[in-house]
Amino acid sequence: MINMIKADLYRIFKGKAIYISCLIIIGLSLVSIIGLTPGHIGMTSMTNSTMNIEDAEFMEKLSDANNLKDIRDLMKSFGGYELDQAVLGTNINLYYIFIVVVVIVICTDFSNKSIKNTLSSAISRKKYYWSKAAIIFLICTFLVLLNNYLFYFMNLLINGKNFASSFIDISKTTLIQCPLIYGIMSLLICFAFLFKKVASFNTISIPFIMVFQLIVYGMINLFRIKADWFYQYEIQNALGNLANHPTNQYILNCTLLGIFYIVIFSIIGYYVFKQTEVK
Repeated sequence: MINMIKADLYRIFKGKAIYISCLIIIGLSLVSIIGLTPGHIGMTSMTNSTMNIEDAEFMEKLSDANNLKDIRDLMKSFGGYELDQAVLGTNINLYYIFIVVVVIVICTDFSNKSIKNTLSSAISRKKYYWSKAAIIFLICTFLVLLNNYLFYFMNLLINGKNFASSFIDISKTTLIQCPLIYGIMSLLICFAFLFKKVASFNTISIPFIMVFQLIVYGMINLFRIKADWFYQYEIQNALGNLANHPTNQYILNCTLLGIFYIVIFSIIGYYVFKQTEVK
């Protein structure tokens, strides 16, 4: 198992994808730092809540701004806020970086059919599954820490204390977001063992968050369903709420939800892999 983890680490750091992912993280961080506003991918925007801006006229001016310079000037006129916390509230963006890691670690084995040779040796399916999960959790945790702390220090250096929170607050937000973020990783690992090949995995995983949101929001609006629970605990909303000074009860609820995701997706992924005929 240790040898497999070492082999995967070598393959990851020998390739270009992990370095491109790091450059994407740095690029997105710079855009948010220069624009003084967080960016997000998905249908739900947590910008207002994490920025704590209640001035509707100001938000309208912000949405009408044509370029980064105008946005930056407007945000400076606002006076300052915890930009780093707002950016951590959009950490659902890391989902798309995690996809790259899962493709390298798992899906390429299925696409290249190297998994058959691995399992025909002394490696059991149990060891194979958990070694792959371990390396994904390890690499993705590194990317989360890189994203959060790199942004914190870059933002503090460029924008100053008016647009930064404390190191302790950033660490706290990082910690309380971890269960849900690990739940996202577990979902992608489950998808990898369900759909196997790179093309199939990408087809399902890349649009999954937005398609899921679209379907659920459509059902809520169509059937007039009261769904406050969904708006609070849908994973993109939840990550945003956790960066916005949540209550202890909300942190506990999100932690339990994240643990549930980790357990249920790990069970499904392992069971499917155990029953799958490897060709």
